Amino acid sequence: MKTNDLIAMLATEASATPTASPLRRCAQATAAGAAISLALVLTLWGLNPELNALAHTQAFWVKVVWLVLTCTFAAPVVMHLARPGVAAGRGVWGIAAALAGMALLALMQVATVDADTGMQLMLGHSWQECSASIAALSVPLLAALLWMLRDMAPTRPALAGASAGLMAGTLASLVYSLHCTETAYAFVAVWYVAGIAVMAGIGALMGLRLLRW
Repeated sequence: MKTNDLIAMLATEASATPTASPLRRCAQATAAGAAISLALVLTLWGLNPELNALAHTQAFWVKVVWLVLTCTFAAPVVMHLARPGVAAGRGVWGIAAALAGMALLALMQVATVDADTGMQLMLGHSWQECSASIAALSVPLLAALLWMLRDMAPTRPALAGASAGLMAGTLASLVYSLHCTETAYAFVAVWYVAGIAVMAGIGALMGLRLLRW
């Protein structure tokens, strides 16, 4: 068989093989990881017994909307970096704006109270467990997203892994908010962001090991 004939045959077979779109793969991976994280919260952490009352407060919904927006900006960054030669996109600026917005809310909140109260707002009642819990709940999400990226062609493995870790941390934070009793912006700006940042760093390291090709 001639080389040109072989190439034509392989191309025909490849085009005839149905493959899921990158968006569908990302959605499937995210759904699978989120389902596991949610199951962990329900079985190991438990729902906040005052969740119904918190759901009637503005601060709770500001936290939820902030996490949803951050995840919404992170998702296209992951998808862009999954493809060779594609820039991270404008989602990076959205993530930066979301982080800056929460930091600004925290500073404004702390500026209206005395130093001791500001420290209490930042520490809350669960600072020792918040970031670690977010990191733990992020593991199945990060694993699912890295599995999805391995089937694609990222040419910047560390950056792709970091974006996956950031997205995983943000989604895990959203799941963790079902258990968390904290709504102070200062708390969210420090401990939620710390948990997300840790997962971005872990994602970068894992990306270097798992996403090279």
